[in-house]
Amino acid sequence: MTLEKKIEQILKDELRPENIKTIIDMAEFLKFKETQDKWNEINEQEHEYITEEERLQLEKIKLKGEFIDQDDILKELKVNKNEI
Repeated sequence: MTLEKKIEQILKDELRPENIKTIIDMAEFLKFKETQDKWNEINEQEHEYITEEERLQLEKIKLKGEFIDQDDILKELKVNKNEI
């Protein structure tokens, strides 16, 4: 059943306990979409905040795989994963 049909069905029916999970699922989905839309907007605006030289440097780092491992950073900072 599509999201549209689920919403339509819920609106036709009274709000029953079994529909609450569906509403929660829809809310989570819509929140995810809203967040994704914000990230897309940020990515589209990136060129205004990052110079071409900085962007090229980031691309070089990505291609080389020169990423800092999260576990290494946590160890260096003496932070336990469970504390995050």
